[in-house]
Amino acid sequence: MPERAQVDLMVQLNMSVSLMSARIHRSRTLNDCYMSDPVAYGTSKSTGRPRKLKQRDDRNVARAVSNTMKSAKDVGAEIELKVSKSTILQTIQRSGNITRQIMNPIPTTVLVPSWLRRRSKCSIGQRARRT
Repeated sequence: MPERAQVDLMVQLNMSVSLMSARIHRSRTLNDCYMSDPVAYGTSKSTGRPRKLKQRDDRNVARAVSNTMKSAKDVGAEIELKVSKSTILQTIQRSGNITRQIMNPIPTTVLVPSWLRRRSKCSIGQRARRT
């Protein structure tokens, strides 16, 4: 605030921007920004593109995914979100509490041909008779 009052006074005295910046030890760009719009100076501007999902949607996605094996498409359909599958996956990853893992396939039983099964049964039966 004291620097702003000094800049306002220097503007009224018609001092140059270079001289003002030298007196208050600030850059010329900073002084230019302040002088162009003193009321809005120091307020933050929104940067970047706004997210498609709000915080409530993020929480709903996390709740729907927790402790289930649902796909991203299933979650989007359940919550009725009009966003892509990748957006839902990014939301899940951003939450930090939920880790998605690829499920390992269950080992399949080895299919043995019928002639080999019959042969093994016979050999087992023959062994039983011998003992």
